[in-house]
Amino acid sequence: MKKLSYFLFTALAALAMIFSSLGTVTAFAATEQTYDIVLTKVKLSEDNLKNFPKGEGKDSYTGAKLDSRTYFGTEDTLPGVFFKVYQYSDSAADHIGAAAEGTVVEGKTDSNGQIRFTGLKEGKYIIVEDKTKSTIAGKEELANSKAVPLVVELPVYKAEGGTFTTGANALYVYPKNSVDEPKIDKVVNENDKHDTAQVGETKTFKITSTMPEGIADYKVLNFEDTFSKGLTYTGNLEVSVKSGGTTTKLTEGTHYSTTGTSPVNTKEATIKVDLKNYIASLKAGDVITITYNAVINEDAVMGAANPNNVKLTYGNNPNETKDKTPGENPELHTGGKRFVKKDKVSGDTLKDAIFELQGNDGTAIKWTAALIAANKAAIEAGQFSKTADTVTATSATVPPVAGETIYLLSDANGAFEIKGLAYGTVGQAANGTDSGSTDYQLVETKAPKDYSKLTAPVTFTVNAGSYQKDPTKISLGLADPDRVDNSKITIPQTGGIGSVAVIVAGLAIVGLGFIMKKRMAK
Repeated sequence: MKKLSYFLFTALAALAMIFSSLGTVTAFAATEQTYDIVLTKVKLSEDNLKNFPKGEGKDSYTGAKLDSRTYFGTEDTLPGVFFKVYQYSDSAADHIGAAAEGTVVEGKTDSNGQIRFTGLKEGKYIIVEDKTKSTIAGKEELANSKAVPLVVELPVYKAEGGTFTTGANALYVYPKNSVDEPKIDKVVNENDKHDTAQVGETKTFKITSTMPEGIADYKVLNFEDTFSKGLTYTGNLEVSVKSGGTTTKLTEGTHYSTTGTSPVNTKEATIKVDLKNYIASLKAGDVITITYNAVINEDAVMGAANPNNVKLTYGNNPNETKDKTPGENPELHTGGKRFVKKDKVSGDTLKDAIFELQGNDGTAIKWTAALIAANKAAIEAGQFSKTADTVTATSATVPPVAGETIYLLSDANGAFEIKGLAYGTVGQAANGTDSGSTDYQLVETKAPKDYSKLTAPVTFTVNAGSYQKDPTKISLGLADPDRVDNSKITIPQTGGIGSVAVIVAGLAIVGLGFIMKKRMAK
């Protein structure tokens, strides 16, 4: 027993001497491997996306960097797309767990459509695209996609052995997207870009917008319509959606909201229709239609276009929206005419001539509230008469009444005018080479004192330049008035001044003969 104890003691002493000779020993933890993922966002057309993968190379993806032209048929990428890496969750319905830990685990693709996630540890991850934080240049928005979200389990092993790691040896992934944008158009009536109207005449405007691929991901979708000074919003706004062969009328307050639609009869209105609450119900190809009524008002420039401009605001990212407008907005236009009454021979201006305003077919044109407002200055200047055969000049206190026939009255300078008459036909522009014209007529119902009344109607033309010389200019100049001539009453006439003069002269001669005869008899 003593020998065994001695042996163990000797052995332990020897071991102590061996370790003491090695000096101090420091323990080092093994460095944990991290991984990089390089994501390239590929831009494909909708057709190519639906048919992908196809062609040669469709089975050649291994995780290494690809030649985009060979593999995808395009080198187009999408900058500004936001991605974030999460831990993969088996329990979550969308499999999105806690945010991944690493050096770079979220951000937008750069100008080359790439983002490198770094410092990721071994594990299973899901890479999620966030359209609400993406900022795509131009009018397009992200639409449909493939390989999004993207699930990656690190490490990824190479076919030839080893794993993808970091730097040049990183794992490359290529989620794909198409892009699309909504379409928008606007017309007056059903299909027109130009129309004419009498002041106050109701016209219907129509906005149509076709929904793009990816509409379900939009966070913003609204239409804003801005009226020009010469237009008034008069209500009757309706919104409907055509999906396939079915058209559904939407309900304000439930499906959409509006601003600027109350009160009606608002000049220079700005109305807005917000469809944010209905986005989730929309599909690609659905057509939204918005209709409402408007009229040309008294502030319209005669002969000029009176447009109202619609703007569609949309986007996946509520902080980075896009705007789109039609190639051409529709317009309404109206015109007028100026006149001067003159002596046919001397050219002197003549007052107190009264004319009935008629269409070219001889139908009398009646006053409306809108025409009264448009002609306010001329009414107050006494350039209209309340009656056809006696001068009862209008004024600020004696205005015409809606429904009465319009009678124009030449003032002290022989001047009179009318504003707010339609000219041209549907589809013809307000001015320029494509503009139109319409004929009207004046029927004289009372001639100036000492002048004969015109026996035939006076035809006149309303067009872009019949009231303003050039309605497109900022500083407007009045057009030259049409001259309406009258002739003085001359012999032979019945019941006129000339007849009275002849009768007086005849009586004088008869009287002189009677006196001479009486003297000769004496």
